[in-house]
Amino acid sequence: MVLFVISYEEFILSFAGMKNIPFVIIFLLILGCKSKKTPIHFAIKSSKPSISNVKKNLKDHKIQIKLTVINKDGNIDYEYNVDNEEYFYPASTVKLPIALLAIEKVNESKFITLDTPFRVENESEKYTLRDEIFKMFVISDNKSFNRIFEFLGQDYINGKLNALGFKNTTIFHRLSVVDSDNLKTKKVYFYIEEDSISYQTFNREIDANQINGLKKGKKFFNNKNELVKKPMDFSKKNRISINDLHEMTTQVFLPENYHNKNSFKLENKQRDFIWDAMSALPRKLGLSEEKYPGNFVKFFVRGDENVNDTINNNLKIYNKVGSAYGQLTETAFIDSDNQKIILTASMYVNDNKIINDDIYEYESVGIPFFASLAKEILYHLEK
Repeated sequence: MVLFVISYEEFILSFAGMKNIPFVIIFLLILGCKSKKTPIHFAIKSSKPSISNVKKNLKDHKIQIKLTVINKDGNIDYEYNVDNEEYFYPASTVKLPIALLAIEKVNESKFITLDTPFRVENESEKYTLRDEIFKMFVISDNKSFNRIFEFLGQDYINGKLNALGFKNTTIFHRLSVVDSDNLKTKKVYFYIEEDSISYQTFNREIDANQINGLKKGKKFFNNKNELVKKPMDFSKKNRISINDLHEMTTQVFLPENYHNKNSFKLENKQRDFIWDAMSALPRKLGLSEEKYPGNFVKFFVRGDENVNDTINNNLKIYNKVGSAYGQLTETAFIDSDNQKIILTASMYVNDNKIINDDIYEYESVGIPFFASLAKEILYHLEK
């Protein structure tokens, strides 16, 4: 068989003045279809059960994926079904921007550091921002998040994020506490030798989300554990789009792309600290590997591992996951042998369509899909 190769321009010129426009259109459509064969699409075409089972019901899983392939010749972005106007609940992935903003606020202060002891009103124990940020990443600690939330306040958080260009992100509330969206924060006391500095904010009402997909499920259990027979309203729930979340991770791990650009302001040592926190395993906190295995809150690549000793020493994952209300989300910088990627994805796993019943398919569907998705992408890139 002889294959003739001509340029796009030669092809178009060859039809100039001819009545073959329909053929040209069809040809270009074919080219467009071929251009969609990205690493993401090759991964989704996999015959692995963890992927093929999800493909049977793609619509209900509401998958969104963004990928950046990093190489010396330049970074290439790919995406699948990404839609800034389609809501998903980001769960604990909100801890990533909150950690970065806590560092920014420290840098703006003349008195406190990441290691200055502090306590929150109505709590007796003292903490440091460094330790709380570390726990937010390593074990996704909600109490740590809420303490930092009190320190920052909604106005500071959303004002900073808006100024940084994250137009599809709004942080309304704390995590897993009653009265989570109270606009008045608790006092936070920082202890500097024999003195203390207190922070407390009174925040403005936040405009509700106004995008698609804000009504989730067919029924939900409310705070009184009563079953409400209508969809749950997420119009005043935290929001981060896939694009924004992916960009946040990119700013942390590709700072060279942001010289003279608006981005999170981290000193080199602070960036190293975030890298360490996002990659550390629970054992670094002295936690039991039986309760907190080596792949705890590591879904991409490692999520379907059964034992700790299967770790690939050539693989490094820096990530943040979130899971709540049947929504599973992860963003990560993955360094594997000769491949470096940034991968962000979200999917919905709630077969019975009841919110807050704690019956979701994280372990059986979502995490295996995330693990296989990342593996297949890396495999395709390394071919």
